[in-house]
Amino acid sequence: MTRSIDGLSEIAGTFDAVLVDQFGVLHDGRQVFEGSLPCMQALQERGIPVVALTNSGKRASLNSDRLTRLGFPARLFAGVISSGELARARIAGMLDDGRLRPGAGITILSRDEDASVIEGLDVRQVKASPDTDIILIAGAEPERLSREAYREMLAPLIARAVPAICANPDRIMYLNGGEAFGAGCIAEDYAAMGGSVLTVGKPGREMFAAGIRALGDPAPARVLMIGDSPEHDIAGARKAGCKTLHVRGGIQGGLDVADVEADYTIDRLRW
Repeated sequence: MTRSIDGLSEIAGTFDAVLVDQFGVLHDGRQVFEGSLPCMQALQERGIPVVALTNSGKRASLNSDRLTRLGFPARLFAGVISSGELARARIAGMLDDGRLRPGAGITILSRDEDASVIEGLDVRQVKASPDTDIILIAGAEPERLSREAYREMLAPLIARAVPAICANPDRIMYLNGGEAFGAGCIAEDYAAMGGSVLTVGKPGREMFAAGIRALGDPAPARVLMIGDSPEHDIAGARKAGCKTLHVRGGIQGGLDVADVEADYTIDRLRW
């Protein structure tokens, strides 16, 4: 049975630690949501550690910098875990064990031409071409390219069985105050065309395990996950054994997913 609450203060004292989503819960990429910063401050004052868990295709450090720029001091978080950081670890592992050759060509789909995930690795960035050894789907640019344009770009790689890593499973993203298709849709389309796609990030167990480690390995049942996506935040946290707070006002908050029920709900995050 889901319990509706008016403020985080009603339940915060029953948890040892908190995992929190970024987009749709703390901010929309440009503006901080009213009430979210006071919540993070109140948790810190009570000695409850918080880790931000984000399906961002960028490195964790870049996400931490974004939070700081938006007005969330770094001291409010015990860590930031991004799906982009996990994707980087996957690529590094493939280089180490020989699944990916040194100097391999990686086609990166991202926003702002971001290639931070592969910086410092023995690979090279290439356009979608016969030089592509692997595709990194880190972000989408729906304001520039349609889903069909992405499909046309990637279709020639299907015949060569080029694998893809999706470093941002979100299918919906904030854009100019509204919503648009996200990187998860590109990965979904590539798989539908017959491509092999490895997805990292929420709702995957690896993501939540990394978040719990960053919190100091508390018992999962004593950890509260705060998120707006039933599919990624709530379903993933429940499988990891965490309790869940569904923020209904986030961009993914109204998406119903069968058999996904949060422990608590709130219209927007506030203390």
